[in-house]
Amino acid sequence: MSTYCKEVRQLGFRLYAMISESLGLEQDYIKKVLGEQEQHMAVNFYPKCPSPELTYGLPAHTDPNALTILMMDEQVAGLQVLKEGRWIAVNPRPNALVINLGDQLQALSNGRYKSVWHRAVVNSDRPRMSIASFLCPCNSVKLGPAEKLIGEKSPAVYRNYTYDEYYKKFWSRNLDQEHCLELFRT
Repeated sequence: MSTYCKEVRQLGFRLYAMISESLGLEQDYIKKVLGEQEQHMAVNFYPKCPSPELTYGLPAHTDPNALTILMMDEQVAGLQVLKEGRWIAVNPRPNALVINLGDQLQALSNGRYKSVWHRAVVNSDRPRMSIASFLCPCNSVKLGPAEKLIGEKSPAVYRNYTYDEYYKKFWSRNLDQEHCLELFRT
């Protein structure tokens, strides 16, 4: 598990570099601006449920962190993403990881990248397990749109804030309420 944690963290940092470059920023921009990052992991177990239409494993939400790397159960689907107003199942693939962009990448990119609305559903026939790794900014770091992405034609969409401020606001409300970033708009 220790090796997996280290490798997933390095994968996240490589993804940060590619996202930074895609935005026209220095390759190490996102990693630097997020500060000394924490990595949280959650092992989720969803038992089989005789009436899956009556409950969710997790309600609809976006992730408050920067990046989530998910190892799905290869036998049972359960993750759904919202696309154009419809919930789409993410079918498991052998040896694949699912990458969810979180709210902090949406803010840093000034809305060019979007955090992913997703939910977990349960299955009536089989239990399911997943392992989520969350890369989280340093609590005290100031976050907001990258200065290089702000201009006359593209004003800042979000105000600056600390991750601690955002995280507290995120968990003070229901997961499936409006997008928490709406509370940080300029």
